[in-house]
Amino acid sequence: MPKHRNEKRVISLKRVVLFGAVLGIVSACTSLPTPKVSRYAFPKDGVYLGEPDRPYEVLGIVRSQATWPTLLLPDSNEEALCRNHYNKAVKDLLKRARAAGGDAVASIKSVVFLATGKREEYTTPECSDDGESGEILLEGVAVRFKRPEPSPSPKP
Repeated sequence: MPKHRNEKRVISLKRVVLFGAVLGIVSACTSLPTPKVSRYAFPKDGVYLGEPDRPYEVLGIVRSQATWPTLLLPDSNEEALCRNHYNKAVKDLLKRARAAGGDAVASIKSVVFLATGKREEYTTPECSDDGESGEILLEGVAVRFKRPEPSPSPKP
């Protein structure tokens, strides 16, 4: 029991301050910032969804993956997010093909692994979303274009 009237006021003030601090922490946790989504454009050069229209040699398979958080983006358009990150993964495929000595990437496919262990390939962007994050897996063929034979120069 407080001995003085001022002691009672100090205890009440401490309770108010403590309550305000707890309320501030709770409200700060509930208003997390929405993550910004970077926009990715489809590369214009060096990407072939099918076969290239000029002679080439195959260097090998290249793969890429793009993931993004969807838990904090509840009002977003899933199809637009999928297409956007498909563009990002295609850029990564091209970068990997060029790192392997290639000129381009061809025959790009979206890869989906099923719960049964089977694998499916699609020519269109196919994304998965578990409610917490979205993901797209791509596979393509790194190619190097065959250079035309140099024409012999006429002798003077």
